[in-house]
Amino acid sequence: MSTITFKPWERLVTDIKLVPKLVMLMVFSTVLLVTKQLWDANNFYQSVITIQKERAQELAIANAELVNRLLNYNSEGNDLVAEAITSQSKGWKDGNYIYVIDRKSGEVFGHQSIRSLSSFNNTLDDGASLQQLFRGLSSQKAYSLNEHSRFESAVKVPNHDWVVVASQSSNVAEQYYQEYLTQVIWQTLAMIVSFMVILLSASSIMLRQMKYLNASMKQIAAQNLSEPVEMNCKDEFGDLARELNKTRLQLKSVVETQLSASQELAGLTEIMTISMEGTKEAAQEEFAEIDQLATAMSEMNSTVQNVAENARNASIGTEQAQTQAKVGQEFVEGTIVKIQALSGDIAASAEVVNQVEERVMSISSVVETIRGISEQTNLLALNAAIEAARAGDAGRGFAVVADEVRNLAQSTQGATVEIQEMITQLQNSANQAVELMEKSVVEAAEGVELVTNAGTELDSIVNQVNHINEMNFQIASAADQQSSVAEEMDQNLTNVRELVDASVVVMTELTETSEEMQKNAEELEAKMKVFKL
Repeated sequence: MSTITFKPWERLVTDIKLVPKLVMLMVFSTVLLVTKQLWDANNFYQSVITIQKERAQELAIANAELVNRLLNYNSEGNDLVAEAITSQSKGWKDGNYIYVIDRKSGEVFGHQSIRSLSSFNNTLDDGASLQQLFRGLSSQKAYSLNEHSRFESAVKVPNHDWVVVASQSSNVAEQYYQEYLTQVIWQTLAMIVSFMVILLSASSIMLRQMKYLNASMKQIAAQNLSEPVEMNCKDEFGDLARELNKTRLQLKSVVETQLSASQELAGLTEIMTISMEGTKEAAQEEFAEIDQLATAMSEMNSTVQNVAENARNASIGTEQAQTQAKVGQEFVEGTIVKIQALSGDIAASAEVVNQVEERVMSISSVVETIRGISEQTNLLALNAAIEAARAGDAGRGFAVVADEVRNLAQSTQGATVEIQEMITQLQNSANQAVELMEKSVVEAAEGVELVTNAGTELDSIVNQVNHINEMNFQIASAADQQSSVAEEMDQNLTNVRELVDASVVVMTELTETSEEMQKNAEELEAKMKVFKL
């Protein structure tokens, strides 16, 4: 709703309070009433004067007709006219009389105070003198003269030089006017008193209504909404009171709703703050665990690289052993004829060679162990990648997987060491065989067959070494793949750690925001509680 504006002349009314307005209305109404009554009194006075003038004119005309009849009956009947007019004048009261004037002689009949026309030189209403009137009066016509508070009408007697004048005193009109004016004054006073009583009663009621509405508005402005606004009346003030009460009820409902909402908001923000604190702590713990896991993954990556390096070194060693085994086979084949005498020692050498074979079999078992470890390492690396993608609480499971990977890597390293030891033992056994062969050169002929068998076994050893070489190559390849996967996992863990770190920052900001919301909710609740419901 737009603001109401007033014109300059309207502000003369709007800037005045109710009581002065009522006083002004009372004064203005009183002035109008008095003015109207005075106007009516003046109209009444003018009406009475008009009636008297008309009455004087009617009397003059009637008496002119009487004089005309008398003169027609007797042209010299001045005495009859004087007697008749005098008789008419004696019957009048309050200073009213009638007289007749003979224009020729200037005699006046019917009134003792008027003896000649020369003393009748007063002015009429139109400015002409009565003497001029009598001279120019040639037909029956009435005129009025107002002299000494009297009304006079003159009428010419038809066919005669006579003029009949009816004279009436204005005291009657004045008396009627005074009586009417007195009555009007009392009526006016009675109406003014009645109007003032009614107006004062109405103003008193309106003031009570205004004071009640003003007090109710002040209570609402003072945030007291518990007191109802009730005014059992059907006027505009009653409508205003009912609308004000509706406003109070609506405002009360809004305040109650706002108070309830602020309380709920305060509870929710408190719960959210607690949850944010817990989430923040969990994120910080998760960040610490992921940091540890990233460190462990870095260490595992280094270990896997070492395993790969050791596997490559072992492959190189087996290639050298393969080359040496081939050279030894050539020596065996070249010296078969020469070691026939060494058959006995060759038998012992054969036993040693059997031991070497058993060792080689052990190497094969270790190689199988390495293979199993490699497979488990791949599986654990896959599980670790899955666990790393989940984040959150899955970091703990990933730590377990990382530990397993580290243990398997250590097992692989131990297996590689065992392979090296086996190869060393194999070399020692070969050395012992060589020594026995040297001691049994004489008996080599008898061991030709055994040497031949030894050559066959040496071929088997070469084959096994080739197989070991292939296994070492596969281990090295798998270790390289594990190293790549470990590096990728290390990078992913670094990214996850950065994300968790950013989440911790966000959680901190959310916690601060939640605390601020809780503070605002508490302030809003405190402000709402100020209202008295």
